[in-house]
Amino acid sequence: MSKIEIAEYIVENKKIPKEFDNYTIVQISDLHNKSFGNNNIHLINKIDKINPQVVFITGDMIDGESKNFQVALDLLNNLVNKYKVYYITGNHEQKALVKKYKNLYKEYFRKLRNIEGVHLDNEKIQIKKGDSHINLYGLTIPFKCYKYLFDKNKSIDLEENFLQDNLPEINRNEYNILLSHTPFYFDEYEKWGADLILAGHVHGGIIRIPFVGGLLSPNRQFFPKYDLGKYNKNNSTMIVTKGLGGSKVLVRINCKPEIVKIILKSKHY
Repeated sequence: MSKIEIAEYIVENKKIPKEFDNYTIVQISDLHNKSFGNNNIHLINKIDKINPQVVFITGDMIDGESKNFQVALDLLNNLVNKYKVYYITGNHEQKALVKKYKNLYKEYFRKLRNIEGVHLDNEKIQIKKGDSHINLYGLTIPFKCYKYLFDKNKSIDLEENFLQDNLPEINRNEYNILLSHTPFYFDEYEKWGADLILAGHVHGGIIRIPFVGGLLSPNRQFFPKYDLGKYNKNNSTMIVTKGLGGSKVLVRINCKPEIVKIILKSKHY
């Protein structure tokens, strides 16, 4: 059983309403069917100790080349009984629908629709507290945009204005959180107007080299630009988690699984 770390971030912004001061978010990502104890009890206990107002899941709960998806369903069922849960699609959920397990995973997605968590597929929802709200967007990056080094059929670039064309209109005077599985389009997210972006996908670079960072990205490139932690550009902040599980490369070195805890702070001058 791997030890789970908790990475804590404080995010301040003057657009965060006073009612959301000290609002606590848990982000988990990239489970890839991994279990931390029976029925993921160790993972659930860690989340319960944080006791967040909301749980955001940024994709890859399953592994697109594995037949075992009950782990993900069981975890979601447990979490929605305690918390508001919002989740998005990662590349492995998409892979499951186009690869050899397509028929099997139809059953997974059918069961997923019966769970009370909210799946955001290029959609927006308002999270309300008192008389105030913040906006939450869930982005689905096209599967073709997850580039692999030796796959010439894939494109790494989003279409121009993809976010503007596929997400509901953004109000830049309000606080906007964007869930996106991959961090590699940070420039596009910032340009669109996201105040806070939560992403995963990179698994922390799998092998972390002291003073250097993550070694390898899922697209088999060395030293990815966005591998772990908090990044800022203009008025946008992006938090990238190293996630919980792994896909083809299961070994993590100096890269323990993690839960992200985010505390929002209403910043007023």
